[in-house]
Amino acid sequence: MCITDVYFKAPADSVHRLRSAANTIAEIGPQAPLDELKSAIVHASAEALGADLVALFMVDPCTAEINCVSTRGVKRPVQLAFIDVFGSRVTDPESADIWFERNILRTGFTDPVAQQAFRNAGIAALVAAPIRSGVGVCGTIVVFFTEDCELEKDCESLDDWLEMLRAVTAQASLALSYALAIDQSTQLLEGLAGKHRELSEQANTDGLTGLLNHRALQQRLSELTRVRSSSEHQAFSLVMIDVDHFKIYNDTYGHREGDAALRHVAKVISSGLRQNDIAARYGGEEFALVFKGISKENAEQVANRIRKTIAERPCKYGPLTVSMGIAEFPIDGNTPGEIIERADRALYHAKITGRNRVVVWGSVGCGLDIVQDAASECATAQKNLLVVEQSGDESCTYLRDLLTDKSYQVTTSSNPIEAITLLRTRKFDLVLVHRAILPDDDFKTLGTMAAIHPDIPVVLVASDLPLEESRKALRLGVTDILLTPCKPMELPIVIERNLERKRIERLRLSEKSTGVMLQAIEALVAAIDAKDPYMAGHSQRVTVLSLAIADELEMSYEERYVLELAARLHDIGKIGLPDSALNKQTRLTEEEWRAMREHPVLGSKIVGEIDELSYVSTVIRHHHERLDGTGYPDGLAGSAIPYLAQIIAVADVYEAMTSERAHRGRLSPRDALQQLRLGAGTYFNSDVINMLEKCLIKSGELNESECAA
Repeated sequence: MCITDVYFKAPADSVHRLRSAANTIAEIGPQAPLDELKSAIVHASAEALGADLVALFMVDPCTAEINCVSTRGVKRPVQLAFIDVFGSRVTDPESADIWFERNILRTGFTDPVAQQAFRNAGIAALVAAPIRSGVGVCGTIVVFFTEDCELEKDCESLDDWLEMLRAVTAQASLALSYALAIDQSTQLLEGLAGKHRELSEQANTDGLTGLLNHRALQQRLSELTRVRSSSEHQAFSLVMIDVDHFKIYNDTYGHREGDAALRHVAKVISSGLRQNDIAARYGGEEFALVFKGISKENAEQVANRIRKTIAERPCKYGPLTVSMGIAEFPIDGNTPGEIIERADRALYHAKITGRNRVVVWGSVGCGLDIVQDAASECATAQKNLLVVEQSGDESCTYLRDLLTDKSYQVTTSSNPIEAITLLRTRKFDLVLVHRAILPDDDFKTLGTMAAIHPDIPVVLVASDLPLEESRKALRLGVTDILLTPCKPMELPIVIERNLERKRIERLRLSEKSTGVMLQAIEALVAAIDAKDPYMAGHSQRVTVLSLAIADELEMSYEERYVLELAARLHDIGKIGLPDSALNKQTRLTEEEWRAMREHPVLGSKIVGEIDELSYVSTVIRHHHERLDGTGYPDGLAGSAIPYLAQIIAVADVYEAMTSERAHRGRLSPRDALQQLRLGAGTYFNSDVINMLEKCLIKSGELNESECAA
């Protein structure tokens, strides 16, 4: 039987049926489980069209595999036969409208199993209506007809029936588009939640030794001291441990061997601990042990056993020794800060009385005022400062005079280029830059210094600084401004304030849950995809490429996490662009181009509202900068551009070139890589492009012969 041989007619109550079908789909809503929505679509289609055999086939967006996800009356053999015979038509991007297959049994089958399946079910013909989501076909509604099917006798035309099918399909497409977007967003958020949990675990662990880190130790001590009790089990002893002469060992044998020595010490002090005891790396070469429920006298015995074991088990280049200080809660203090201070002072006494020993706070010779004062003076570790100033500048000489305190180790430079080299080759805690050293008030030099190590505070020193220049400096990465002359105590306060601020910023990203805020941002990303169908999935693909590059660069977990967020959200500022600019198939007007250049700024502002994502907002702002300074929005050049932004820039351009756009076709991976190489060193980072090439070879998108060509 041929479909055109059947006398179709729109039922007299066709409007009612169509409305009923629309209501059936709408009542489910995009928040419902996908399976429930798919079932409702099939049910509504069958009711509206008066059909007995209806099936919904969907295309997996990752594998392009076709599956029957819901059906009324269509048996499994017929489902498989349809996929085998007509699957290519389902995934055909040109299948924009309803298509027919008349006289199926007369079709030249290459698969006898499929032919027999249709024959056994008596299938004579079918009508398929594609369902579109985003930029492509995501599935199709199929109505099957049998040889003995009887349609209602009061029909008027095939066209009316097909219009009803189109209407139902349009409603289904809309519902599925929203539902699929929500499903994908949910999966993304679940992935982010998993990353948050993983990062939370990482945030509590010292990456070098595997012990708890400083932050986790502080949390545990806070928990232990929060509720005071007379119970013996509420008491604990804190042991502070410092590796003797570690700086000499580290400088002599190198950082690699120094790290190995710290791991060795960590292994010894953590072995044999009870289940409730705590071992942590406090910072640098300093460790901490918490013994719950025992006095400091008993803790001293355990500490001495550990000390002797460390001395008896030499590292690769000889033995190490440790000094220890012990304090007890609540006898020696009521807060974590007080207990740490007492244990640290006892540790200091162990150091000044010969090292390789254990000292208990309150014991003979420990706790005297003179020792306390000396310990207080040296309690803070020495800070490495870089002062960039003009030779002979009185205000800078004044600064150096203020920095003669033992707490600071000062390195000076009278040349910005030399200072940048120092920052790249040495580790500093803070940088002080005098405005007079900047050539022609070139504030971009400040941006370069700040970009080398974003976690190092850069303080601008000036005798006078207009408001607009202050704003410019802060925008380029300066963390604080100090006006001279200043009071003697003001400079140390500025230094400590900036060091503490940076420490807190580093912790915030991993400490606070940003789940709710990220959900809101992800909703904006979905809205951008809806505004510009050709960009749907772009951010996700850029994220995958960026993370692959990060893996090749062996980036740290924290850097990789920031990169992932920045890549996912890099185009979020496009939410503020007019649809005419996003969907335009010809060149943008000057006005539209100006608006387009502002999207990194808007995106940075949106994400910058979240304190925990301040680093992310900086990367988003600069992902369209170019090495030669021709990019936007700030015209940064070279190393002034954040390194993570340079990675996203390469991934972003590559993904755009290899994707279909309204005004052009796509390039092959080989051609796109060649285009990137034309801009290597001028627009894009050459090392990042090389890493991208490695990623493409590993993924099979390129082969080495193509690269060589």
